[in-house]
Amino acid sequence: MLGKYNIKSRNILIMYIAQVLGGLLFFLPIIALYLEEHLFSVTNVAIVFLVESFAMAIFEVPTGAIADLFGRKKTIILSNVVVLLGFMFLYIGGSMIMFIFFALFNALARSLFSGTSNAMIYDTLKEEGKAHHYKKIIGTYSALWSFGAVAGSLIGGYLASFSLSLTVIMSFIPFTIMLLIFLFLKEPKYETEHHKNVAKHMFLSSKEVVKNYQLIIIFVAGLMMWGIGESMHRLSSLFYDFKQIPIIYFGIIYAFTFGLSSIGHYYAHDVSERLGDKNTLVFASLGTFILLLLATFTTGYVSVVLFVAPSIFFGLRNPIVDHMINEEVESKKRATVISIYNLMTRIGMIIFLPFVGYLTELYTINTAFKIGAVAMITVPVIFMFLKEKSD
Repeated sequence: MLGKYNIKSRNILIMYIAQVLGGLLFFLPIIALYLEEHLFSVTNVAIVFLVESFAMAIFEVPTGAIADLFGRKKTIILSNVVVLLGFMFLYIGGSMIMFIFFALFNALARSLFSGTSNAMIYDTLKEEGKAHHYKKIIGTYSALWSFGAVAGSLIGGYLASFSLSLTVIMSFIPFTIMLLIFLFLKEPKYETEHHKNVAKHMFLSSKEVVKNYQLIIIFVAGLMMWGIGESMHRLSSLFYDFKQIPIIYFGIIYAFTFGLSSIGHYYAHDVSERLGDKNTLVFASLGTFILLLLATFTTGYVSVVLFVAPSIFFGLRNPIVDHMINEEVESKKRATVISIYNLMTRIGMIIFLPFVGYLTELYTINTAFKIGAVAMITVPVIFMFLKEKSD
C-alpha cells in the first residue's frame, strides 16, 4: 500500500502498526458486563460511560490546540502514557470512584490522540505532496484498528470465559508496545501559530467552524450519528444478553462487528469515488437506520446479524467525513477543528447515553434501542444538505 503511493516517511507505517495494536482492547466485548458486575445496574454503567463522554467533551478542544501548538508527536506519546494509567484504575475497579477515574483518564487519552493522529497522518502526506491520497490512507488506517479489534474481540471473548478482569490485564501488553514504537515518530512540517496561547487558538479555530456551512452540517450530523450510534454500541453486550446470546459468543460477535467496519473503512474511498461523498454518506446512514430498527423487531441470532451489519456503513462514513473536514481547514488549525468535531460527537453521547440507559430501566434494552434507531433517521436527512464538491 505505502510502496504503491511512494510514501517515504516512516510515520504512516508506525501509525498503521500502532492502530492494529490499539484494536487489541481485550475487554471491549465485555466492558458493560464487567462494569455491571461491580456496579450492579445498567444505570450505574451508563453513568460511567456518561462521565467519560462528558470528560472527553471538556478535553477534546484543548487537547487539539495542544497538538497544534506543541507538536503532534509529543501529544501522541502523552496520550499513550495516560491510557495505561486508565487501565490501572479499570483493573483495580471495585467501586464507582475507581471506574470514574478510569473514565477520566481514558477520556483524556482518547482526546489527546483523536484529532492529533489524523492531523499527524494528513500533515505527513502533505509534507510529501501526497495529501490527495489521504482518504485512502485514513480508510486503511481506520480499517487496521478494526482488524486489530477482530483479533482482540476473539481473544477477549475467550479470556472472559475464565475471568472478566483477565481481559483488562492482558490489554496492558499491546499498549505498552505502542508507547515504545511512538518514540520513533518524526514530527511533520506544518504551518504553526506564532503564539502558544491555547485559549486563543481554540477561539480562532471555533470561528472557522461557525462561519463554514459545510462544517456545520458535518458537525450536526456527527452529533446525532455518534450520539445515538455509540450509545447503542456501548450497551450492545446488554442487548445481546437480552436476546439470550451466550457470553462465549460475544467475542465472535464483536469480531464480526469490527471486521465489517474494517471492510467499510478500506473500501470507503472506492465507493465514494463512484457514488460521491455526499451520496455515500446518505446511503450509509439510511442503511444503518433500517438495519438497526429491524434488529429490534427480531430475536436470537437474526437480531444479532441485523445489529452488527451496519458496522460496514460506519466504516464507509468515517474516512469520508475525515476527508471532508480536512479539505475545509488549514494545517495550523487542523487538530483543533477535528477535535471540535469530536467534541460534537461527545456531546451527542452526553445527550443520548443517559436517555438510552433510562429507557432501558423503564422498559427494556430492546425498546430503548428501537427508539434510538428511529431517531437515527435524522442523520441521512441532515447529510442531504451537504454540498457535493467536484474534483
